[in-house]
Amino acid sequence: MALARRRIPGGLYRSIDGHDMSISVFRSAVLSLLLTTLSLPVPAQLPRHDLPIVFRSLAGVALDRDSASSILAKLGPTRERRIGTGHDVYESWCYVIPRESPTALLELMSDASDMGTPGRELNVIRVRESAPVADREACAPLRTSPPVSTPGGLRLGLGTSAIRGLLGQPTRSTPDSLIYDFDAKEYLRPGTPAYEIWNTPEYRESCFNAGPPYANVAASVIVVLRDRRAAEIRIERYDQAVC
Repeated sequence: MALARRRIPGGLYRSIDGHDMSISVFRSAVLSLLLTTLSLPVPAQLPRHDLPIVFRSLAGVALDRDSASSILAKLGPTRERRIGTGHDVYESWCYVIPRESPTALLELMSDASDMGTPGRELNVIRVRESAPVADREACAPLRTSPPVSTPGGLRLGLGTSAIRGLLGQPTRSTPDSLIYDFDAKEYLRPGTPAYEIWNTPEYRESCFNAGPPYANVAASVIVVLRDRRAAEIRIERYDQAVC
């Protein structure tokens, strides 16, 4: 849009392209440009805020709230094994999902690396519509009757437009996946053991810019597509990184 560069006699402004416009038209042009600029989409590569709470749970268990004991209490005994290597090591519990398909599988995982969470807290929810036989071996059937979906509506089988409608523009995408990254601060609750450890003048000054203690939260949602529909969903959230 050509904006005015100088005022000329008669209450008009001379635009860059040489045309004259009234003050009211000039103001409208500026306002239109400002509104257009403010409405531009945020670049996808910018970090998002925390993973919305409606996407942190599935089948009755929630990330960073449930742990090994509550998973087994809610969903029943099942196979437990350690998977991964190096810094990507997890304790894993698995449940087949007969109502979805004979090969559908729910995996619940706790970070078991050097930075793992105490009490084997739930950090990863992974659901696949078609898992190999070896992955499903000795996995108990999922006893919950409602459809396997997050409270926010994210589930297997959704098309790409529906997924974008729920989660927005992905941080990254490939022909067969949509990736959403989240990054936020979560302030520690007064009275908790973590708060008592980190709420000292020394830690406040060196770690939290003299403010209250907080954890650095990292989360992601990865949706693997088949025929432009969700064939696998992996939801992760880690809130143990302090200082």
